[in-house]
Amino acid sequence: MLTSHSLKTSLQRSIVVFSLLLALCFMLLMLGYAWVVEDNVFNRLVTAEAEHISRQYKQTGNVIAPSQPFMTLHAGWHAMPDEIHQLHRLEPERVEFPNGSGGTLHLQTIALGNTEWVLSADVSGFEVTRDYLPKLLPYLAFALVLVLTLAYLLSRYLAVKITQPLQYITNKVQQHKSETFLQLKSELPANEIGYLGQTIQLYINQLQTTLARETDFTRDISHELRTPATVLKMVLNRLEPAVELDKDSLVKLKHAAQQMEQTIHALLALAREESLQQQDLCLLEEIECCLVNNPALMRQHELQLQLQISANYRIKANKNLLHILLNNIINNALTHGSARQIKISLTGDTLTIANPMEDECPDNLFVPGVKRDSSSGIGQGLHIVNRICQRNQWQLTSRQHENWFYLGIEF
Repeated sequence: MLTSHSLKTSLQRSIVVFSLLLALCFMLLMLGYAWVVEDNVFNRLVTAEAEHISRQYKQTGNVIAPSQPFMTLHAGWHAMPDEIHQLHRLEPERVEFPNGSGGTLHLQTIALGNTEWVLSADVSGFEVTRDYLPKLLPYLAFALVLVLTLAYLLSRYLAVKITQPLQYITNKVQQHKSETFLQLKSELPANEIGYLGQTIQLYINQLQTTLARETDFTRDISHELRTPATVLKMVLNRLEPAVELDKDSLVKLKHAAQQMEQTIHALLALAREESLQQQDLCLLEEIECCLVNNPALMRQHELQLQLQISANYRIKANKNLLHILLNNIINNALTHGSARQIKISLTGDTLTIANPMEDECPDNLFVPGVKRDSSSGIGQGLHIVNRICQRNQWQLTSRQHENWFYLGIEF
């Protein structure tokens, strides 16, 4: 807030000060031009009269008096007052001198024969600029006030136009919480400020997503692998060089290794940046691919599988994450189902996977570590499914009805 306010004030002050200086410069130029024009008019009058006197002297040989009543002819600079004589000695090219009573004299030398004469014109009564300056000052002051008012209004408009979007972006960034995404309004101006806001939003959200993936990966890798690692450790502690493993130990080792492999594969997929990249996929083709390539499903000789999905239905998803989601759901149905039956159907935008289940399911199946008492797993399958659904903004629901368990994904 402080930076935005300072920028707004600086912009307003700069525009007003620049307008003030510009107006003053133009006023001074106008007054200076008026004085220059007035002085040049007097000088031309004096020059014209000097030429007239020179022509008459050449024609008649007589020195005539000036034709203008405000002009006088003096026999050299010594005939002029001492003050004017001294100023002429200091500045020989000077043509304007004070007359001693607050007025102005315009002087010019004339060579008549061998004698230098000085033509003096007292223009005090003809100086319009000096007389009208007091009358002109109120109008100049009004013009200055008008320019400053317009400059102030323009500065306020520009300051609001420029700094308001910046202030909005600053406030949103300051109020942004680390657990949420930054959302800026789409009405930002289509210029450098709008581009800046979109870039800030993009990179903050990317950073937020990266930090969330890192947090989830760190938490999950320590939680989900603890149980299979403990099983492996316990079985390995029972190993002796001369004692062969019994069938139960081999099953536990194999199951724990499979759990760790599946968990590592899923968690790494969720943590990768590539998991954010989506493509247009045919849902039926991807489900069929997961069914055909599922080794556990291929070992089921009496499996009843019903698949009712339109071949034209497509979704936007990451292919790797979608396969992990489908494989986890299929394995969950095979592992915990009371009979070898799986029904997969699509109604509207909701995919439903159902399998028979006689035992009661816990209420919070999507929380990591939650499982049925009779389950031999570690309770992470549906948690990973829920994580993938949240990543894609899909709605995951579950219910149990008449000894059937239904898992629904609304795309």
